[in-house]
Amino acid sequence: MNICSLLLPLNSKEKMPRPKRQRRLQKPPIGYGFRPLRKNLDEDQRIQLLFEEYESLRLADYENLSQEDAAQEMNVSRPTFTRIYERARTKMAKALVENRVLYVAGGDVAFDHEWYRCLTCDTTFRETQTNKGKTCPVCRSEEIEHINGTLHENDYIPDVQRNAMGELGYCICPACGDKKEHQAGIPCKTLVCNNCQVHFVRENSAHHFNINRIKNKQKRQ
Repeated sequence: MNICSLLLPLNSKEKMPRPKRQRRLQKPPIGYGFRPLRKNLDEDQRIQLLFEEYESLRLADYENLSQEDAAQEMNVSRPTFTRIYERARTKMAKALVENRVLYVAGGDVAFDHEWYRCLTCDTTFRETQTNKGKTCPVCRSEEIEHINGTLHENDYIPDVQRNAMGELGYCICPACGDKKEHQAGIPCKTLVCNNCQVHFVRENSAHHFNINRIKNKQKRQ
């Protein structure tokens, strides 16, 4: 028998990736995420915080658990928890500094119980023997969302959000009209005009159109 044929199954087995362990969550977040306190928001620039990333922040920063204990709570190894936690902190900082919408969705997670959210009064509740998630225990509404069933609905959204307007185009100063070519991965609002000391906006974006609308209204007055 050819020795290569004996080694082939061993080599192919070694190349098989290790199965990804599901992250365990005790309960879902109360809401869907957070919105900055500003009038003009670019919804296409939102940042997705996965459920396991949210849970890592809750355990480490809110519950003040050590990373070792938090990893055990999530049913992952300590190095895996550290990677999840670092991604979560990076996304939180990016959302805060760049004033982006942050929402919690998606991820390879499993809850210990079945959880539901009332779409009428926004109450989050757990399934009981008497209430199988059919009615809200607070307002008795039957408009219910099964949170466990929506865990993977937004998995297609990448961690780094792309601008829906594409990678081409210009960043423009809303004060003087100075333009710079838009660079992929660098939000226009992180740039500052040297002449006016004003943050740039994306040309022809909803924010840009709203600024022009206000300017035109002021000219007519």
